[in-house]
Amino acid sequence: MIKKITLIISTMVLLIGCSGQDASDLMNQAADLQKDGKTTEALALYEQVAKDYAEEPEAPQAMFHCALIYVNEQKDPVKAATTYELVAEKYPESEWGHKGLFAAAYTYANEIGNLDRAREAYQKYLKQYPDSSMAETARFELENLGKSAEELLQSLQESQPPTADSGNQ
Repeated sequence: MIKKITLIISTMVLLIGCSGQDASDLMNQAADLQKDGKTTEALALYEQVAKDYAEEPEAPQAMFHCALIYVNEQKDPVKAATTYELVAEKYPESEWGHKGLFAAAYTYANEIGNLDRAREAYQKYLKQYPDSSMAETARFELENLGKSAEELLQSLQESQPPTADSGNQ
């Protein structure tokens, strides 16, 4: 209980101390806190940027970092996936928009196991960002959705052309 109260007080002090700063300053502070392992405090700053500076260029990145903390630190993949999707909805033209939609699909498939939502998100990704740097990976993920590691390995091996020395074994 004391630990929780201390955490709440330190978060409040941190937020009060940040008044008057711009989004970039808050993002830098959040990144420093995250590097120091203070993810709860970093999350509070990322959330503040996303909320209070929603029209600033840092907002989509802040939301994306919130989702990373939700999935990696708080072990809440549902909240992470929905936050990733929100980044894509609110900021589709941002580099974080396409990363968010891909991350949502990946999280639905691999963290949550909701293959239908993953399929929808990958299909939406390919429709919105067909020429992106991750489009080929999205196609691969979509084609192999639900396959076990063994099935995937077998499929990859079958798609490889035989090598010159494979007949000599």
